[in-house]
Amino acid sequence: MSRTCPECQNQYEDEILHCPEDGLDLSAVEPDDELIGRDIGSYRVTKVLGKGGMGAVYMAEHPVIGSRVAIKFLHPQYATDKKIVDRFFNEARAVNVIGHDNILKILDLNVTEDNRHYFVMEFLQGKPLQDLIVPDVPVPLDAAGPILLQVCEALQAAHESRIIHRDLKPDNVYLTVHKGKKNFVKVVDFGIARVIDDSGASTGKTQTGMVMGTPAYMSPEQAGGLTDRIDGRSDIYSLGCMMFQMATGKLPFPGTSFGEVLIGHLQLPPPPPRSLVPAIPQAYEAMVLKCLEKKQEDRYQTMREVHDALAQVMERLGISGELPPATAEELAAAATGTKTRTSPGGVLKTPARPALPRRTPATPARSMMTTATPPFPAVSKSRPAAYIGLAAVVVAAAFAVVFFVRQQAAENRRAAERAAQLAAQRVAEQAREAALRAEEEQRRQQNEKIQLSVVSEPVGAIVEVTWKEGVKGGVTPFDLSVPRNVSVRFTFSKRDFVSWTTDVIADTPKVVRASLLAEPKLAPPPRVLRGKSAGSEKKARQAASKDDDIPVEF
Repeated sequence: MSRTCPECQNQYEDEILHCPEDGLDLSAVEPDDELIGRDIGSYRVTKVLGKGGMGAVYMAEHPVIGSRVAIKFLHPQYATDKKIVDRFFNEARAVNVIGHDNILKILDLNVTEDNRHYFVMEFLQGKPLQDLIVPDVPVPLDAAGPILLQVCEALQAAHESRIIHRDLKPDNVYLTVHKGKKNFVKVVDFGIARVIDDSGASTGKTQTGMVMGTPAYMSPEQAGGLTDRIDGRSDIYSLGCMMFQMATGKLPFPGTSFGEVLIGHLQLPPPPPRSLVPAIPQAYEAMVLKCLEKKQEDRYQTMREVHDALAQVMERLGISGELPPATAEELAAAATGTKTRTSPGGVLKTPARPALPRRTPATPARSMMTTATPPFPAVSKSRPAAYIGLAAVVVAAAFAVVFFVRQQAAENRRAAERAAQLAAQRVAEQAREAALRAEEEQRRQQNEKIQLSVVSEPVGAIVEVTWKEGVKGGVTPFDLSVPRNVSVRFTFSKRDFVSWTTDVIADTPKVVRASLLAEPKLAPPPRVLRGKSAGSEKKARQAASKDDDIPVEF
């Protein structure tokens, strides 16, 4: 890694924090990205588009024909983790199997000589569907309908190829300009897709009990960690969450915590969309609620069924499924790439700021010049004039000597000051480098992960896991990794049981175990026998004495 001085444009090693040329502080200058300018296959990496926790996406251009692609690199620290590498390449393999126009195309995948894993994607220009969704503002069905129909077609093709997306959400539905039409859908990010073999089993390595996906759009089977039950109907539920959000401007189960959202998906009915926006057509509301049924068998069974039902609703309402034409501004934006796809999360990034112009070498402050000295004018032979001329020469020479001495002294003083300044800078750099090394060691220790196993009696408890800089969750039993030495809080909850919270220091691998207590049940009030004969009272006393031996459960 290196840093480029913005003043003189000279490059220095990352450890150099002050430019030796002009003394500029380089500590605030971002290190140069080693991938920029590198040739990957037939393409040259030109700029970074976005970075995430697992990888980064770059734009690259063909140096001869000028075509552009996006290249997704896995972060180098994960290169030796086989599970992460397999999951990274799983996206490319899954998309390649589907081969649908409404799904982002993967063009190549490979590993560089220095073990950088990457795959090459088509370069998208447009915006994520999330940009159309404003909180509390419904998206009209005439705008939402054509988009949702395309999503159904893309996911139907994926399901026919036995691939379940598992992370369908507005950020992963990208809207582009295609053949003069806007809102042409590209479904992206199959990074956690589930591939099902001929027997119906998953070929992935997701552990049972591990919750994967985005909580706001998870199906109940995902929220419950029931990996083996996840199929195409899980994507239908996620689509229902998107339809609900577009129709009402709200999520069906907003929640303020991970656990609250999961409980909503698992146990609570969604509010009727018309209770939030009365103008929603009844037939469309019925569609949304059917997608959001808790039981898989109560939902639509295929994306084709959802597509056809939506098309019928739109036809009855006189809404066209055709895409609207793109405006001149949108066509120009698509041609110039003023908004570009950056990462699976759908973040947008404006074109990179032009590099600062390289400064040409400065002209020396005082150029060394030689000029012909003009001849002295002829001096008269009169002695006074000669003395006057000689005195003038002597005075001029004296002034020249004084000026030279003073100039030399000033230069020596500036040189000494500069040397002292550089020495002070070197001391400061050494101190800062030592501090950076200490911070790096601290970060290394913080980034070291500790494996925790979370179990409960009974199983199936929803667990919210929080620490200072993170939050996760799952359904017992499951495993998770957290940074070493952090204090982790586990909150266990299960219906009909008392919630339980415990704090654990993640200093070594360990098992976090909870034995949940059933909520107490109130005993029925004692029965009072009235108006009974003596014989009846005797029988009652005998029955009561027998009941004394029967254990009563509270």
